Amino acid sequence: MRKRAVIIGALTLFSAINPVFAAVPKKLNAFPEGDRLIYSRLVDAYRRNQFEHVIQQRQLLEKNYPSSIHLDNAYYLSGMMQFQNGRYGEAIRDFNTVTDRFPRSNKRPGALFAMAVTYDRLGLKPQAARVLESLIKEYPGSQESQRAWMQMKLLKQASSK
Repeated sequence: MRKRAVIIGALTLFSAINPVFAAVPKKLNAFPEGDRLIYSRLVDAYRRNQFEHVIQQRQLLEKNYPSSIHLDNAYYLSGMMQFQNGRYGEAIRDFNTVTDRFPRSNKRPGALFAMAVTYDRLGLKPQAARVLESLIKEYPGSQESQRAWMQMKLLKQASSK
């Protein structure tokens, strides 16, 4: 009889503890590898030129991991994908997000250059020149500033014709 009471007591105690271990965390941020998984899917979709999937993965990353270290790269790749598909307004918005929200990002100079090229593609030469000038001023000696300097020369040649 006593053995039975001990077993029932142990089962009761185990059933009270078990849900704690089976609980699902309320926030997805409890899984830090989740943002890397989403970002790797985004990069894979970018390499395969899957436009809609890139946008979906970027939105998913921002929604579930708003402080992810991959978010600046996700916006940059999203902007590049938008640019490649002729959606220049959305591309500028994504590049602008990189430059404004992530001022210390390693993608910021690339986003500035891509934004200038996008403005040029839209025929907005003064805006393109302004962005290129700021890029040259903020990142002197960088690869993007050298590309910006060449792009400025091309803009000046095109405007003089």
